[in-house]
Amino acid sequence: MTRSQADIETAIGWLVRLQGEAATESDWHAFDAWLTASLVHAEAYDAAQAFDQRLDLDARLAEHAPAAAPATDNVVPLRQSHRAWAWSAGAAIAAALVAGAVLVPASGVMGGQETTYSTGVGERKTIALDDGTRIELNAASSLTVRFERKTRHVALGDAQAFFDVAKDPKRPFLIEAGDTQVRVVGTAFDVRHRDGQVAVAVQRGEVEVRPADANPFRLRPGQGLSHAEGQADARLATVAIEEVSGWRQGRLIYRDQPLSQVVGDLNRLFPRPVKLADAKAADMRLSGVLIVDEQDAMVGRLSHLLPVRTTTTKDAIVIRAR
Repeated sequence: MTRSQADIETAIGWLVRLQGEAATESDWHAFDAWLTASLVHAEAYDAAQAFDQRLDLDARLAEHAPAAAPATDNVVPLRQSHRAWAWSAGAAIAAALVAGAVLVPASGVMGGQETTYSTGVGERKTIALDDGTRIELNAASSLTVRFERKTRHVALGDAQAFFDVAKDPKRPFLIEAGDTQVRVVGTAFDVRHRDGQVAVAVQRGEVEVRPADANPFRLRPGQGLSHAEGQADARLATVAIEEVSGWRQGRLIYRDQPLSQVVGDLNRLFPRPVKLADAKAADMRLSGVLIVDEQDAMVGRLSHLLPVRTTTTKDAIVIRAR
């Protein structure tokens, strides 16, 4: 299947509609259904975002310096300044995430030496390892890389990362995330290790996952596994391939996830904390898509998706059940 002009036009319509003040809970549910119904829809949406970013880049080049200065930082802020275009600021930011990651050449990871990479709140980093592997590190994350003669090792801290592993059958790629080991030769997949929970989702190739001391699971494209550290079991599920890379495209995609997890993700994007005032709110479940743009706008959408209300101060945003 290939995307059509109609798909592109629909995607553009969603970009505009969801950033408007009139966007409703029904709009968000309808967008989620459209986005996940077909890989073609996700590709059209990404193409619309990329075009929007191209417009933004052209405008900034014309408005400011005639030549861009060389990159001097290793991280990418997830939030950008406002711009006066008809398309939404949120779409522009999401599009910037598609092409905006600064490449960090890996050094010192051969011969058993360890190298640690990390990102701060609201930052993202792309790492190019010596073997050709590329790692996209999400906000507020850290990992340590060590290459040896017969194996390649990554220790994932409190982090989320997308791995595109260079194929080398003689030297497997091993990831330790809490009590879970992930083993691959050459593939593309996402690993999330947050708050004692490990989740693996495969985009390409085959991934072997061994939670704690359990027997290994073999995951193929479109399959995912989630596991709570300290537990002997794991849950297998089918995942939409486009959802595996949602955070890399400026989208936070949730399927029956607790609001406490959503708030945790928001707090990794913005320095002003979001707090839950009561257990009832923390236990609410969210299914939907949040476009990454301004913090107040993102939190405000939650009140359309869930029975919650928010109180905003200069120091924090508090969410409580209605």
